[in-house]
Amino acid sequence: MKEQVESGVADTSRRDFLKLGGVAAATATVGAAAGAGFVLGRDPDANVGWGRTESGHDMYFDREPFRVDVAPTMEVAGELTRPEWSDFLFHRTRVLGAEMKNGWVPTTDWREIPNERVREYYSRYPERWADMYQSFEEKAEHAQNFEQHRSRFALGWAYSAAYMRGVKSDFPPSPKGHPDEVDFQWVKRTKQEFKSPKHASDLIKKMAFKFGMSIVGITKMDPNFMFKNTMRGMPDWDESVPKHWKNVIVFGTPMNWDPMYAAIGYSTSYDGYFRAKNASGLMAAFLGELGYAARPQWPGSDYEIVVPPLAIQAGMGEAARNGILLTPELGPNIRLAAVITELDLEADKPIDTKVKHFCEECKICADSCPSESISKADKPDAIVRGYRKFAFNQDSCWTMWRQGPTETAMGCRVCIAVCPYTRKNNWIHALVKETDPRDPTGITRKTLLAMQHNFFYYPEAEAYHGDWNGGRFAGYHQPPEWMRSENYLKVEKTWEYDGNWEGF
Repeated sequence: MKEQVESGVADTSRRDFLKLGGVAAATATVGAAAGAGFVLGRDPDANVGWGRTESGHDMYFDREPFRVDVAPTMEVAGELTRPEWSDFLFHRTRVLGAEMKNGWVPTTDWREIPNERVREYYSRYPERWADMYQSFEEKAEHAQNFEQHRSRFALGWAYSAAYMRGVKSDFPPSPKGHPDEVDFQWVKRTKQEFKSPKHASDLIKKMAFKFGMSIVGITKMDPNFMFKNTMRGMPDWDESVPKHWKNVIVFGTPMNWDPMYAAIGYSTSYDGYFRAKNASGLMAAFLGELGYAARPQWPGSDYEIVVPPLAIQAGMGEAARNGILLTPELGPNIRLAAVITELDLEADKPIDTKVKHFCEECKICADSCPSESISKADKPDAIVRGYRKFAFNQDSCWTMWRQGPTETAMGCRVCIAVCPYTRKNNWIHALVKETDPRDPTGITRKTLLAMQHNFFYYPEAEAYHGDWNGGRFAGYHQPPEWMRSENYLKVEKTWEYDGNWEGF
């Protein structure tokens, strides 16, 4: 009996030991995988895109199972109309700035705006002029306060300024003249005939990756997303669409992840702008060498078209609550450019990855918005040019841009940084993004959002402002090591960082 008991105890202990060993091994495996995922997620090799292969072969998200005929975030709810020239924020601000340089002094009455096209916009949205007027005051306050923080933000501002110089370079050249002539200036050879539109599309997508882009899609030219009475180099353009504008190649790249996550003073759009702008010129030149006309469209404001909805039609992603494109791989951390061409291409279909339902439940970007410009409604609550979407106030957003703690007072990006979809390439990100679109119960989505709300620190919206506006220069993450002035410059550190530790 004793032998049996002892044997039983020994066997039980051995089994328990093996079980514990298995658990320990599994734990170690998961821990190692998590550690590897964490390291890969912080690897700067991922900072310029999603995957690591030149032509995007390791792009993890297979869009084909999610192709649909109509994008769920582009629901038609009224008469479709084309965007007006004045609907583009940067058209208005550029003209208003020029008027002020010429001596005009803004007042609280929008009817005193000298420019007729800008005045027409505020006749449609008179309540928004108060926000734009406030932006003038905010810019003046910024000018009085930003310089005292140069020691803290010196490296971030230098990083942004370096890319800004590249964005303002003359490649590609801004079109000057009629598109029937200018677009064909790229053409250097007789047309090379492709085997089929599909072959042409396959090659164009590969070239977009080779030109430095992370995501690319193709769609037919849709006049609903072409500005009325707008043509670069043609101030008297009417509402016509050039006949050779057949297809639109849309592509994008993320902004460098670490600065984008950090406080507004450290972040910049210019690195993404620079890469996307260059790619648009390279693509136009490539098409011209094959004999096809092209017209590049690039950030920040060189457009005749509204690019995000065309990107949605091209299956790159879907519309987020904050009104911009959200992609499966990069979330909303993507800067877009495009090329309009006469080349016959095979268009991509939109996708449905349940982003619409995710944004309806999430609201993190709206809660974090320093200017309260993003709707917090449970469902899309506005109809814009015939499409149902979440309401978004361009002008109040602009007030934050004009007081942001950057050298130029340009930009914010908080809504991009806090979005749960904005994550670097790691296995956890990939697992969740593969599972949620395939989960009919919504449990994955609800679990992810519960984790986001409870496990991550989100500064209150006011904290993202500069200290002269009652904020504390907060960021979703703390700034990366290479942007901390005290690590490299002879400065006295008199500040504390507010945000999640940079690795999480």
